[in-house]
Amino acid sequence: MDVFTLLFGGILALAMVYLVMRLSYVIFVNVITGMRFRKMLATRVHKLRLNRMLAALGIDTNTYVHNERIVDIENQMSNCSSCENVDICDEQLTSGEVNADNIDYCNNEAALKEMVENAHIKDALPE
Repeated sequence: MDVFTLLFGGILALAMVYLVMRLSYVIFVNVITGMRFRKMLATRVHKLRLNRMLAALGIDTNTYVHNERIVDIENQMSNCSSCENVDICDEQLTSGEVNADNIDYCNNEAALKEMVENAHIKDALPE
């Protein structure tokens, strides 16, 4: 082998090592940033009736924040914030009579029903 081949091979190897290390770093930073963002999102959900509704339907807030698309969560939080049915919602949540079949007053009814159905399907699957 000549010197040019060794030099070019060495530079190529160093470039590959740099790319692998840089890619690993960027992925790590993105994972940490995503975790922080979802934690902040969970904090925002906790301030809404949506948190109590999720709990009443047996949906863990942290699981909800990690499984649902962020766009959907933002829409559901907006729906909850702008809801005009707070009296019936509070009454149902306080009485403990909330289930997926009787939340027709909720602006997030369709999404919540789908989450409950998906949770039941997941529970029924053999491991």
